[in-house]
Amino acid sequence: MNPLRRASAALALACAALAGCGPQPPIRIGFLGGVAAQGFNVSEDGRNGAQLAVEAINRAGGVRGRMLELVVREIPYEKAQSQAMAEVLRAVQAEAMIGPFTSTQVLAVLAQADAAGTLLVSPTANAPELGGRDDHFVRLNSALSDSAAAYAEVLVGRGQRRVAVAFDETNLAYSGPWLGALRTSLQARGGQVVAETGFVSGPELSYTAVVGSLLRRPADALLFIGRGADAARLAQQVRLQGSSLPMAATEWAATESLIELGGQAVEGLLTALPYDPSDRSARYQAFYREHQARYGRAPGFGALGAYDAVTVLAEAMARAEKGESLKDAVLRHGPYQGLQHTIAIDRFGDSRRPLHFVVVRQGAFVSPP
Repeated sequence: MNPLRRASAALALACAALAGCGPQPPIRIGFLGGVAAQGFNVSEDGRNGAQLAVEAINRAGGVRGRMLELVVREIPYEKAQSQAMAEVLRAVQAEAMIGPFTSTQVLAVLAQADAAGTLLVSPTANAPELGGRDDHFVRLNSALSDSAAAYAEVLVGRGQRRVAVAFDETNLAYSGPWLGALRTSLQARGGQVVAETGFVSGPELSYTAVVGSLLRRPADALLFIGRGADAARLAQQVRLQGSSLPMAATEWAATESLIELGGQAVEGLLTALPYDPSDRSARYQAFYREHQARYGRAPGFGALGAYDAVTVLAEAMARAEKGESLKDAVLRHGPYQGLQHTIAIDRFGDSRRPLHFVVVRQGAFVSPP
């Protein structure tokens, strides 16, 4: 046998030993996002950001020569959906999942994820009971209490010590503790929550009744803990009922739907973003341009968070040692470089993300005066 044929035969044997020399199967990363028809702008935005991250990593050669594949699944907003989400986990058979995007949904599926050994990486969910636990959940957002304290400081600094609050009970794992932390933080600064009105997001919701309840007590400002679509409609009702009170909304509401649906009613509304929209770094600007070109709009915090989540997973996979679980790799091989900041993850899978306060001005989020 001539040398070329001997080399070919040796290569064929090596390929057989490695179960084939063809393209290796992709690494599947699942994406658990809310149903778009139910107004889940944050997770829809997250899907777009995750897809851009997957494509960028694949252009660079993938992870150890294997391409990434994003497997998208929508999950409903209702609370009692743990069984349905568990079936999604089994069906997707992914190395890890990006999401879910609400704390209530994470709590509904976390036990199943732990049992299956499937890592959940959420860009947004941050209920207190999700932190400080040795489980299969990684939180890329800051602790909920840090966010509420920051809002209290800004509101009191603006002279708004008496705050009336409307909160979405559908995601009570988030809104309940957020409201509780706000109460504590306001009291520490000489302020108080003067009214609290819960609501259930959905077609039966009466925004008129919610706002009417808030306006019964004297207040310096109104605050909405809920989705952008609900915050927008609540703001419209505030103005329709003749109130000129300043308004604020938690970062959950800081999406395009808040501006698009709220129109003139949300002009001047205070909210916060877990990213810096004025960032001029080359890394962020390249991402911004690609997102704008692909989807026809600027990226929101869901897109940035999901992009960072894919980056963390890919880097951990690339650095993982033989036999090391993906969970252990993520916790051990950081910190990771995100689009705008360095992502440090502690031994419980908890991280922090800087918060930037903005107001709505002429259809955009801008820094407050």
